[in-house]
Amino acid sequence: MTNDARREKRVGLRLPLEVRGQDAAGADFAHSAQTINISGGGARVLLDIQIPPPLRSHFGGRENYRAWAVVCRMERFEGQTSSRIGARFLRDATGDAQASG
Repeated sequence: MTNDARREKRVGLRLPLEVRGQDAAGADFAHSAQTINISGGGARVLLDIQIPPPLRSHFGGRENYRAWAVVCRMERFEGQTSSRIGARFLRDATGDAQASG
């Protein structure tokens, strides 16, 4: 069984979604994206994370870390438009042909 093994059946389904958050400087951002596939266990997403310069040595000097993850939890904050999303990292996606398509 690989790290990418699934307990739930996945369905290839591309749905639009909006990713919102704050960058390392505290500036708000919003980004349009889409799911790649979904299951009862969560949506599989491709994350591109900008690595701050002091941490790049831990990522082979890369400016960005690209990884597949599954969104497995979402917490809404009462009275706010923001949410917290928990994701389980599956594997590094650097050089992954599917990641660019």
